[in-house]
Amino acid sequence: MLTSKKVPTSKLSRSAITGAAVAKIGLKHAGYKVRKAFSAKSTDAKNSPAKSNEQSQQQHEEQIGELVFTVLSQLRGTAIKLSQLLSMETDILPETIRNKLKSACHEVPPINRALVRKQMVQELGNTPKQLFKEFDSQAFSAASIGQVHRALSFNDEVLAVKVQYPGIGATIDSDLKMLEKLFWLLAKTTKKMPKQQVFTLILAEIKNRLSEEINYEIEANNLTWFQHHMKLNGIVIPKVKHALSSARVLSMEMLTGQHIDKWLENQPSQQQRNELGQKLFDFFWYSALTLKKIHADPHPGNFLVLTDEQLGVLDFGCVRNLSDDFVDGFTAMMPKIVDSYIFNKNKSALFASYQALKFIDHSVDFNTFESKIFPDIQRYGQWLGQAYVSKTFDFTTKTPCPGKPDNVSGTAVKFLSGMYSEQPCFDRAHLGLMNLLTQIGANINTDYSRFITVK
Repeated sequence: MLTSKKVPTSKLSRSAITGAAVAKIGLKHAGYKVRKAFSAKSTDAKNSPAKSNEQSQQQHEEQIGELVFTVLSQLRGTAIKLSQLLSMETDILPETIRNKLKSACHEVPPINRALVRKQMVQELGNTPKQLFKEFDSQAFSAASIGQVHRALSFNDEVLAVKVQYPGIGATIDSDLKMLEKLFWLLAKTTKKMPKQQVFTLILAEIKNRLSEEINYEIEANNLTWFQHHMKLNGIVIPKVKHALSSARVLSMEMLTGQHIDKWLENQPSQQQRNELGQKLFDFFWYSALTLKKIHADPHPGNFLVLTDEQLGVLDFGCVRNLSDDFVDGFTAMMPKIVDSYIFNKNKSALFASYQALKFIDHSVDFNTFESKIFPDIQRYGQWLGQAYVSKTFDFTTKTPCPGKPDNVSGTAVKFLSGMYSEQPCFDRAHLGLMNLLTQIGANINTDYSRFITVK
């Protein structure tokens, strides 16, 4: 279990932690190869060698996932955020490793009041007592990069004040280099990993998003931008208190309501579930197709059901602009996803869309796609397309996301040659949306095309 100690920021201390993990992973994999070779010699026909190897591989991946999570936990800081982001990368990591990394978001302790006070003085020039009429030194929410405190301004405005953990910015580059080394090792432990160029693209995108997310001035601008441009009814975005904000402190309007998990405990009616689900769905697709800028971190903790049943949206640190080419390519692909994976037709059109979105290199021919790639990702394609077969969908029938690498042979991931830079963020956000709607059990209008802007 993590403690509330400071983030280790020196290159020496972080390198020592990473080096120890790399050595352990190397030894673990060497031992696995020896056991696998010995098992192959001793297994008789009755014991199903293929099944035994599959179980052994899964156990090995779980152990590797444990080691990766352990090093990220020790590093804390942006490493914890990386755990959370990577746990959503169905294109990149096997399910056994992703499941372990998911636990990172539940193991982040708050920093103590002395560090909070020091951060406030450094950022805003005064102590919390001088800046606010009231300031609760006990955080009511703690996340990977910062924690949130309740405060009262001298104008009697109730505020949520987000304070960033000290030393976060200094760890990004070293953490990403560490991850690159870990990925290189992971690629040697499992066949379910894509090409190095895909890792490079993913890590570059993560670095860009993290660099923005640790700058609360960017988040303040994102909040203000969405407030100005969001025209949907029933969506509430908190107002920023700019005079009490900086690059590492963000003061904003406190929204009163319940997080989705808590709201569901009150057993809302089906109509209430449908209405909330529709707001979430419309917010995502309006942002993606009309505004071409998405809130890229849609998990239950970032949404509030307000007392008047409007939807409050929190945490705009992770926001992604979407290019016209990406939006056009993705919306053109969605009907082909339904045709090919649900109705088993027009595979050539889907193949062309995959190449247009840079998933598959133009050197790959259609026969290879149909025989080696399509069968491996068919379950994922069916999962992706099932909510869009008709203009309405009941999410109580939604199947769990199978994950792209967890397939029959693992062949498809080897053909993944790249993607648009916004694809990872979009995929995480869309997966988060599907999970939320399934959790709520909403029956809604899923016709996203109503938000496509006419050029």
